[in-house]
Amino acid sequence: MSPTDTGADSGKDTGEHFSRLRHYFARSERNYERMLDGAKHFGYHPAGRKVSEREARDLLHDLVAERLGLSAEDRVLDAGCGQGVVASDLARKTGCRIDGITVLDFEVPKAQARAKAAGVEGRTRFQLMDYSATSFDDATFDAVYTTETLSHSPDIRQTLRELHRVLKPGGRVAFFEYSIAETDAFTPREWTLFERVARGSAMVGLHEFRNDRFHEVMEAAGFRNVQTENITANMLPSLARLQRFALLPYYLATWPFGRQEQNPNRSAAVIYHSMVRKGLVRYNIFTARK
Repeated sequence: MSPTDTGADSGKDTGEHFSRLRHYFARSERNYERMLDGAKHFGYHPAGRKVSEREARDLLHDLVAERLGLSAEDRVLDAGCGQGVVASDLARKTGCRIDGITVLDFEVPKAQARAKAAGVEGRTRFQLMDYSATSFDDATFDAVYTTETLSHSPDIRQTLRELHRVLKPGGRVAFFEYSIAETDAFTPREWTLFERVARGSAMVGLHEFRNDRFHEVMEAAGFRNVQTENITANMLPSLARLQRFALLPYYLATWPFGRQEQNPNRSAAVIYHSMVRKGLVRYNIFTARK
């Protein structure tokens, strides 16, 4: 099965995809809250400096603000906001106004509660909305960002066109996302494991994120000045931490039975850690302007 076939088949039934996405995050919500304080993204570990996972997440949020050049005058879209972890922190630190959107209804009240606890409920708004088909007017936002959410899109090209549409002329984007090597760089066994984890975590769009080529997809959607920054080495300590927690249950209860799709989080922690070290999976910041 080619990566193109996988993405196309998944995109044929959006309802089925959203059902799988909801199932995955509903099952994973407790793990995210226990391991990452509700965040659904890795942290940024500066070279030569040891930081806690919470500090690393804060540093990644600072990178979002820095790459977008955020200020109090900006209106910003968090496309796939989860529990509002990034949005609340950015609103507090920069004073910008943030609209967070998610397709998971159970995330909206959690995001609103987090913003209220952070004292930024007046500068944030969270809504149930698909980032591939929003209700925002053209040229609404000064900046748009994602943190590990675009890979869940069943039609990444349509999603990028929509994010481009709602961005003001000259507006900025910063996408913190994975990318993968060409299919023939994987062994057949590695590709099978990768596919199982991608299906189990509803990451149907990840096949479009090819190392050194995703800028072409962004340019086709209308973005200009596209830059790719590989920060895999700075993310790896976060992944290594999760891998250590997942290693024993993976090899005891998942690997012997081929249940990677049924247990995608622990499988991803182990399998992607190996693939990252081999250069098959990267973690990037994609920036551009409209």
